[in-house]
Amino acid sequence: MVKVLEWDKTLKHNQSINLDLLPTDFEDVSRWVRDSRIGYAVETFVPVYPLHIQEFWENVKLESINNKPGISSTVRNKKVEVTEERVRRVLKLKDNGDEPQSMSQDDILDGFKGMGYAGDFRNKKEIKRGGLTRDWRFIVYVISTSLAHRKGGFDGLNLEWSAAMLSLCTNQKFNLSGLIFNYMRENANGATWAMYPRFIQMLINDQHKDLPNDGKTYKFHVPTSRQYT
Repeated sequence: MVKVLEWDKTLKHNQSINLDLLPTDFEDVSRWVRDSRIGYAVETFVPVYPLHIQEFWENVKLESINNKPGISSTVRNKKVEVTEERVRRVLKLKDNGDEPQSMSQDDILDGFKGMGYAGDFRNKKEIKRGGLTRDWRFIVYVISTSLAHRKGGFDGLNLEWSAAMLSLCTNQKFNLSGLIFNYMRENANGATWAMYPRFIQMLINDQHKDLPNDGKTYKFHVPTSRQYT
């Protein structure tokens, strides 16, 4: 029986962002994103084949790979394996498994207050984009749509992604690869939606070049300048 996967209705989740198409007044912050360790993962575009993503999440299972937590699946009758280290290498995130994946709420809020954040996330446990100035809002948009795990809710970051953003912006160590991989493992445990379609396609392509497909590609939302702000 074919598993029916839910796809992000907004078409924004895990999109790539073409920083060359941004308005000129975003030049400084877009250059920062490109030069940061998330630049490759944010900018890299690959054709995403829903057929491949459907098969990956339909056949996925948790297993140990080289004595470490892993995910395995089959796509077009080819085995696909995902580990934290493979995520790190394919997305070129330049972190390591010994780095932290979280911060205390107080440290996060203190850090964002230093960025001029006007809100308080102690109740909803999110940093809201509207409480920040324009360039910080743009970085929230980049992380929430291109890197984060959720479908919808792109106007804010949860505790873990707020910690990731703060670490990136203050040049602190943070294990982004582990964070992304852990969300993939959570979804693999009874997958019901097509999480990380672009990253999954990149991981498939890394192991199997030119897998057969039906020619149908996933069309991501094309953001407008207004959405960046």
